[in-house]
Amino acid sequence: MGSRLEADIKTIARSIIQGNEKRKKRIKTKTASTFDIMAAAVVEDALCASCGNIQSGKARKQMQEKIYKSIVYNTPYEYIADAVCGRRQFYEYRTEFITLVAEAMNMLPGGSRTEDMAKE
Repeated sequence: MGSRLEADIKTIARSIIQGNEKRKKRIKTKTASTFDIMAAAVVEDALCASCGNIQSGKARKQMQEKIYKSIVYNTPYEYIADAVCGRRQFYEYRTEFITLVAEAMNMLPGGSRTEDMAKE
């Protein structure tokens, strides 16, 4: 995950995350599409995989909630209460989360789907 995300990929992955609350409501009311179900699972899995270097389970969960809410509600670090890390680290966690979503959605070069298509 060392390289920067292309702007269009980052925008789409952020949009998938930002739409997750509406998606969860559709799943709850049983009006969700197959994409809704898949995207909600991808977002949840990516969120659970983020902030891996935080050892404390409680602190990790708290940071995951903060980065999720900061993306969903478009809230900058300066307005996040009780962030347990500095600004740079916070945005690194956000970028990690967005990248994990993009990877799971096969949006990044080098994924198995991309390699298979290139061989055809």
